[in-house]
Amino acid sequence: MKLLPALRVSDSDVVAFVGGGGKTTAMFRLAAEIVESGGRVVTTTTTRIFSAQARLAPVHVHSLPDLQAALQTWPHVLFTNEVDPVEGKTHGISPETIQNLKAQISGTAREQHANLKIPILIEADGSRMRPFKAPADHEPVIPDCTTLVVPVVGIDALGKPLTEKYVHRPELVARIHPGETVTPEMVAAVLASPQGGRKRAPAGARVVPLINKVEDEAQLQTARAIAERLMSMEGIDGVVIGAVAKDDPVVQAYYRWPRHT
Repeated sequence: MKLLPALRVSDSDVVAFVGGGGKTTAMFRLAAEIVESGGRVVTTTTTRIFSAQARLAPVHVHSLPDLQAALQTWPHVLFTNEVDPVEGKTHGISPETIQNLKAQISGTAREQHANLKIPILIEADGSRMRPFKAPADHEPVIPDCTTLVVPVVGIDALGKPLTEKYVHRPELVARIHPGETVTPEMVAAVLASPQGGRKRAPAGARVVPLINKVEDEAQLQTARAIAERLMSMEGIDGVVIGAVAKDDPVVQAYYRWPRHT
């Protein structure tokens, strides 16, 4: 199964990827699927992404006018600030700029009496390449127009010590669910917490965790146990299990929100 149907992304959604364990890969995989389906898409970040990752997009622009021009030719455009040559990263844009972008797309559609809808995909969190995290006070950076929040976790965090080597901000994870090692119960608690995976999700936004890097039967059974626990918890609308680096990235998906039943 593909990410696009698994996450049930519509052409008017604004999707924020948070957490750790494959956010950037998931964002660009979803963008590629949208293009393959005949749509257009904007990718961006409110934090930072590596310049090498930015090259996964066919075109990269740094201003709203350039973005509008590029979308006339390219179905997928990455929109961020300039690349910092010292850090080797491209810095993200503000939530207010994304709000303006969303408003401009809607305004253009009204002016042209057209069904102009372009999904916006955002990497809205940082994890220092760790597969699991809890957010600090300033994280994540999610625009108010976001309609779908996807907290990501790598299944490879399971069984690892709750230390900085394997977990970003382990002390904040321990505040949500104490423990010395990463367990399925801990992962579910953090993903579903208002101080974890649901932090700063706008009212009305769907929250669908993505359990990533699931590549064998043992990992799948563990992921299913986490998903079943998540589906019993408040504020979770669905769960997707898979490995976003693969051509068919989704193994299983769970749903709850009424609009799709």
